[in-house]
Amino acid sequence: MAREILYVVLPCYNEEDNIRKLVEKWKNEENQLRKKNIDLSLVLVNDGSIDNTLNIANSLGALYHSIEVLSHTTNLGLGEAVNTGINYVISQNNKGLLCVMDADLTHSPYYVHSMIDKLKEEGLSCVIASRYRRGSKVEGLSLMRKLLSSLARIIYTFTLSIKDVRDYTCGYRLYETKALMDLSKKYNGKIIRERSFACMMELLFKFDKEGFKIGEVPFVLKYQLKGGKSKMRIFKTANRSLMLIGKLKKLVNEGII
Repeated sequence: MAREILYVVLPCYNEEDNIRKLVEKWKNEENQLRKKNIDLSLVLVNDGSIDNTLNIANSLGALYHSIEVLSHTTNLGLGEAVNTGINYVISQNNKGLLCVMDADLTHSPYYVHSMIDKLKEEGLSCVIASRYRRGSKVEGLSLMRKLLSSLARIIYTFTLSIKDVRDYTCGYRLYETKALMDLSKKYNGKIIRERSFACMMELLFKFDKEGFKIGEVPFVLKYQLKGGKSKMRIFKTANRSLMLIGKLKKLVNEGII
């Protein structure tokens, strides 16, 4: 049986406190992945960091042959960083798997195993590490952030109603690269248009509109492990998300999506 490649795209903006530790966590999962006949390839996307992130990423790339470092000269936003990572993986022309996760240590690589099992066993094209499934837990998050997350979930569920999806915004996901290739062709190599954190909702919406099957697994979000300041501006992201929902719905009605 031919070996499969798991590409892990890590968008990085000022993650000097986190990126080395996160790479080590991924390397610790490598043997278990090999037992599944899967090789690990890490793609570090430096999104114009102004700290020491790029230098650390380059040193890791020199240390491990399985690490590719891509870099934006200026900060373009999470959406562009994810686009860059997706386009690199697509250029490798390998129909494997692509995982995207936050690079701030709040997401553990450990959960990728249950995500892979779920995707393969149920014939899915996307699996979300969800905060809203039995067995999930959120640690270290303020009450205000929890309330806003719950409110966002209610709004997205009501307006988008994607089957089997409860967590529309978590950045920890596993995709079939074949599905991403199909989307890339449809959107001329630029699947994501939204630059903010709302890009995660946009990508999920487009997956659903193409009829790709989506599922979720529970995981524990450990916000207390986060190093450095949060990059998310909560109210700005919420406003961008609501505007994006309206825009996407309009494009669907016009037959563009």
